[in-house]
Amino acid sequence: MEFELSNDSLMKALPALLGAYPSVARALKAYFDELVKVGFSEAQALHIISVQGVMGGLNGGNGN
Repeated sequence: MEFELSNDSLMKALPALLGAYPSVARALKAYFDELVKVGFSEAQALHIISVQGVMGGLNGGNGN
């Protein structure tokens, strides 16, 4: 029963989650580009966004 409720909730939320991906991708790309622009190498910028994700710098620069 609990699994069915969880599955139903996920299926209802799925379109919204999928719809958010383009915005998340644009935010990550903009963050990556800005990191490179201020002097980080592409490898460093990729590592930073990989660790911090879309919230980079908004939570004290800590990946948690």
